[in-house]
Amino acid sequence: MIIKDESILDSKYSKASVTDKKKYLDSITTVLYSSTNDSLKINYLFEIAAEYYYLEDNKSSFETSKKIFDLAKKNADSISMGRSLYYMGDCYEDYQKDSAYYYYKESEKIFRTIKDNDKLAKALFNKAHLLFTEGNYVESEVEVIKALQQLEKSKKITLLFKCYYLQACNHIELEEFDDANNYLNLAKESLNKVKESKNGATEYKQFNELIIIGLCNLYDKKKDYKNSKIALEKLATSKLKQQNLTVYSTVMGNLAYANMKLGNLDESKKQFEESIALAKKSNNVPGYLYKIISFGEYYLLSGDTITANQYFNLALPLSKKLKSSSDELKTLNLLATSDVKNASFYKSEYLRVTDSIVKQQRFNREKFTRIEYETDKVDGINKVLSKENLILFFGLVATVIAFLTFIIFRIHLARKKEMFLIAQKEKANDELFTLIKEFQLALVQTKEDEQNRISRELHDGVVNQIYAIRMVLETLNAKEDLETQQKRITYIKELNKVELEIRELSHEMHTDFSRYDASFIFLIDSLITKNSELNKINFSAEISETIDWDNYSSIIKINIYRIIQEAFLNVNKYSEAKNCVLKISESEFHLEINCKDDGVGYDSEQITEGIGLKNMRARAKIIDASFVIISTIHYGVEIIMKIDREES
Repeated sequence: MIIKDESILDSKYSKASVTDKKKYLDSITTVLYSSTNDSLKINYLFEIAAEYYYLEDNKSSFETSKKIFDLAKKNADSISMGRSLYYMGDCYEDYQKDSAYYYYKESEKIFRTIKDNDKLAKALFNKAHLLFTEGNYVESEVEVIKALQQLEKSKKITLLFKCYYLQACNHIELEEFDDANNYLNLAKESLNKVKESKNGATEYKQFNELIIIGLCNLYDKKKDYKNSKIALEKLATSKLKQQNLTVYSTVMGNLAYANMKLGNLDESKKQFEESIALAKKSNNVPGYLYKIISFGEYYLLSGDTITANQYFNLALPLSKKLKSSSDELKTLNLLATSDVKNASFYKSEYLRVTDSIVKQQRFNREKFTRIEYETDKVDGINKVLSKENLILFFGLVATVIAFLTFIIFRIHLARKKEMFLIAQKEKANDELFTLIKEFQLALVQTKEDEQNRISRELHDGVVNQIYAIRMVLETLNAKEDLETQQKRITYIKELNKVELEIRELSHEMHTDFSRYDASFIFLIDSLITKNSELNKINFSAEISETIDWDNYSSIIKINIYRIIQEAFLNVNKYSEAKNCVLKISESEFHLEINCKDDGVGYDSEQITEGIGLKNMRARAKIIDASFVIISTIHYGVEIIMKIDREES
């Protein structure tokens, strides 16, 4: 299969359903695995792995990424190895974070080894983001700093923005508001460069919305709801609603919360209702959870504890399902206030969950630390072993070199003499081949000249003499002696017969093999008919009628004939084909012969050529023709031979 260097996902794919998209990805993956071009195969598999991930098919995405890793490892492609590792980590990020962290760490090791700073920063950012989602904000902050150090001279503006924004989020959660504000400002500064990059306009808009939302989160944490409201109202436009329903829903939810805290309850209620409806419509479950908790808080603030409890009781199991510990704690705390009757139970649950979260965070912290330690420990052991092995290796190499030096010195002169003799032999062979070729050409030319000479002699000499005798005999035939007349008539007829035979022989001897196009084409047609009768294979020929065979010598034509004859023989013996087509055409510079069958084919790298193929190549070499055999298993055999018209 031939694969062109272009995307395999066209416009039809983007419009297909999720099920059809997965079926298409499955089918194209199977086809790609049969390709022999590992470089292109890896590029396409990365595209497919990403698509599986976006379709939330983490299993298929992981399997594809693992296949990429194996191919990259076989080809010593370190960049693709490291990239496939953080693809595998992404597949685990939502439900098996220790595995995700492990793959991110392995990716980091590879990029650190090959000193690819940009991709190393990407691996560090992935680790930092995972730690942030686990609530390990300090550890996440450290990893972001490491990533930013790698990006000091980088042109990866998008990644730089993401690092600044994630660091701002870390500081917001740690309530380090000044630092959070500084990193939000740095993120803003990087936006101008984002706008100038590829796809910059789209990314600029998305990132600008993120900064405003992050800034409002900072205001909310500082209880500065007035500034939060001002920023959100600028963002909450009908244009945003049309372009990105999820972001618009988030903005409206945050705006509703700010209005609630500012006492604008009527306005807040409408905004909560709209944002919750939009979150449902866009299937934004985490956003929906945040909004129903806030809406419950709205009803609690309004004194409607019954409705507040309804929203809180709806949010509690959902927060457990999403494993959102912060939302679970917030809901329990609010329930302890709104549901007075069961307040003690919710307070106890709050303490239990808090303790559980602390333990889990400690466990995760230790787990990630253990992964770091064990990975570094293995690296250390490998370095020690590598050093010891290196010493042993150099010692062995020194011993072998000392031994081989003597042997090489001994055989050097003999080898030099042998190479000289081989060179002389090859030179002699080339000269002999040239002489044989020249001799064959001269022999054919001499034969043709001699035939033409004899033809002229027969026609111009002997035939004319016989004709003269016949004329004399006709004159003498005027005598009245009946017996003499009868004998003369008999002799005249015999002489006439001899004349005709000699004339016919003269014409035949003067005819060259290459003179009549029909003669050569007749030979090919006969060969086609004969081979078609041998087997059930349908042999056919397409020969250009514009070819002037007078331009080609007998040697060229007889060798073409023998090559085609051998090719047809191989088709009958080995191909198991249904059809075999011979095409002979002529371009400005070449006569091209193409013989192709639709049989089983063969692997040219694994099968040794037999005598027949070697003879075909030798004949092609005699007439200075290029000779190529193309074969793929299940796709038949194609023979292409080109003869230079100037040479012919």
